[in-house]
Amino acid sequence: MRVFIAITLPQETKAALGAAMTRLAPVAVDVTWCNVGQLHLTLAFLGEIAPSLLPHLSTAMTRVCEALPAVPCHASGLGFFGNRRNPKTIWAGVSLSPEMEALHRELWKELKRFGFSSDEDIFRPHVTLGRCKERARNQALTRAMDADTETHFGKWMATDITLYESRLSSKGAAYSALNKFRLGGRP
Repeated sequence: MRVFIAITLPQETKAALGAAMTRLAPVAVDVTWCNVGQLHLTLAFLGEIAPSLLPHLSTAMTRVCEALPAVPCHASGLGFFGNRRNPKTIWAGVSLSPEMEALHRELWKELKRFGFSSDEDIFRPHVTLGRCKERARNQALTRAMDADTETHFGKWMATDITLYESRLSSKGAAYSALNKFRLGGRP
């Protein structure tokens, strides 16, 4: 099964991000936009794992989450991975709070014990909004995104994290929650 660990977004933040995606879509070339209902902030993408590993991962995630407080989140601004002429991924930024940094660090300490490794040198919290096809030229899209560099999409307290399964199909990925893990500082 293909799995990842993420912070879910409140409906108001998803709606604000969906509105930004709707504004950008008319100028975007060959972009596959994410389903607004499935928007999330990925903390760790684990890829394909054996189902027998799930109980062990759950135990480790419970241990990490019980020791850490709720995480303040603030989604604002738009950006992209790739370059201005040919962006690959369109995203909304999320502020890296000390609490989020600690959560990410402690999760990866546990995950490395299971043999997982991160291909990111630096954690850049973001919400993926869309993926551009390889040869798309999206200069008009990146210019339109410049108007949203300071737009605020929402603030919330993340009181839990979720282990998701991602199932790929011809219609795109569909995510289902396997387990939620409550952060210890949850009010």
